[in-house]
Amino acid sequence: MKPPIVTTQAGQVQGAWQEKGQIAVFKGIPYAKPPVGDLRWRAPQAADTWTGIKKTNAFSASAWQQGATIHTFFNALMEGQGWGKLRTLSMKAIFKVVPPPKQSEDCLYLNIRTPQLESAAKLPVMVWIHGGDHQDGSAGEPYYDGNALPQKGVVTVTINYRLGLMGYFAHPELTQASDKGVCGNYGTLDQIAALQWIQDNIPAFGGDADNVTIFGESAGGESVAHLLSSPLAKGLFHKAILQSPANSGQMIHLFKPFLDHLSGEEMGVRFAKEYGIQGANQVEQLRKLPAETLQQFVKNNPEIGSFFPAIDGYVLPKSPFETFFDGEQTKVPVLLGSNANEGSILHPLLPAALVEFRFREMPSNQQPKIFFEEYREEADQLFALYPGLEKRITTAESDFLGDGMFGSKVRFYAEQIAKTGQPAYFYFFTRVPPSATQTAGAFHAAELPFVHGTSTPILPLNEQDKQLSAKMIDYWTQFAKTGNPNGNGHLEWERFHPDQARWMQLGTVNLGMTEVEREEKYQLLNERTLRHIQAMKALREEKQEVQM
Repeated sequence: MKPPIVTTQAGQVQGAWQEKGQIAVFKGIPYAKPPVGDLRWRAPQAADTWTGIKKTNAFSASAWQQGATIHTFFNALMEGQGWGKLRTLSMKAIFKVVPPPKQSEDCLYLNIRTPQLESAAKLPVMVWIHGGDHQDGSAGEPYYDGNALPQKGVVTVTINYRLGLMGYFAHPELTQASDKGVCGNYGTLDQIAALQWIQDNIPAFGGDADNVTIFGESAGGESVAHLLSSPLAKGLFHKAILQSPANSGQMIHLFKPFLDHLSGEEMGVRFAKEYGIQGANQVEQLRKLPAETLQQFVKNNPEIGSFFPAIDGYVLPKSPFETFFDGEQTKVPVLLGSNANEGSILHPLLPAALVEFRFREMPSNQQPKIFFEEYREEADQLFALYPGLEKRITTAESDFLGDGMFGSKVRFYAEQIAKTGQPAYFYFFTRVPPSATQTAGAFHAAELPFVHGTSTPILPLNEQDKQLSAKMIDYWTQFAKTGNPNGNGHLEWERFHPDQARWMQLGTVNLGMTEVEREEKYQLLNERTLRHIQAMKALREEKQEVQM
């Protein structure tokens, strides 16, 4: 069988057949120019054209990774599976010696899997945005490397985008040089550029440019919220799926400090100073330095902090929280949810109860005072709902962390979406590892192999898991096709209504619509979210008045 060849606007690409010729797979298609040299910290530019046939049979290098906490995360994941000492130690040892993926600034590539190559097929398109706290991750990770979704009649696309320092660095000199008067958010602009490439090229791969679903998990889910909030992304997608959307970039402002965050520009100035860059033309000096050198400096100096998306008035006019609260998000059907134990393996990385937006380091003797300052009249009720939280018991902090960072925020998004009349389908993933001694529960990212139909040594699927995975894949792909997850003979998934809050429980034991049993917790936690929205609104209005 001859390898599949497709003509894109930039040139021809050659992929490979998988699943006995049923799925054509293309890995490493450039969707923008390499953002190197003078293009570092600039908006993505259209990819160069080429002659001949470009072979696209291998994943590209990933974006530069921070990687500071990845081993802590995976160690906690493996320790929580209840595997037994020998297997746990063996898996840790293997993971420790596995070489990291190749990293490069030249990372703006995407990958496509399609069951048909005729433009007349017009298959639904699903575009996956990987997670990793906007600091790590890639489109080529093994959790996404499978054909279960395209086997259901959709074209799947996974994308790389710039991360951390290379993706979200801001500096006053960059703002001054921009014709938009803003800077940063280059990783988000990469995502938008990839969606534009899909609009221009996906028909040649059998996809329908008028039926695109964006979906992602953690920072990828947050990226979906950003794209729903950004006017630059309007018209580039038609449905959205948010899986455990994180909140790392929701309350950072480009020009003004907010809560415990420096402004995006201040972060950049501090980075340059700490590196030893002074005087004029600081960005020019930084652009001349090797990316690896700069990235190593970030790893060696964690106190400098990480670089995240920021509210800039252009790419992100508002925080997604505020955008959704004001009903200004792109009006498309949305499927969204979180996992039952989001905090279980994240707690070792974020050992303070108030990790969200502020107080990342919190001495025990300051806990009660700070907690009451932050949660005000809700504090006593929250202490009662999370027994042991006041004494800083780990399990209580873990539960509070998961609900605060993920569960309550998804509930907030679901309500705001439903208020505009757009369809919202709310889920709650409850599958726990099968071992009787497991402690991870339905941990953060646990749903990934179920959505993508992949089974890896770290996240293996047993037969019961595979049945749940098949149902979830049916729900996800049916939603991508029609905007409604129903239609495959599975249990009916109701639209979300705030006045009768119900969700679809997705687990190997419990499956079906139930009441949101954490409703009281979510409502109390979101009172703080509402206060943050009003504070950010006041900050933005203050900035606008100064400009006038």
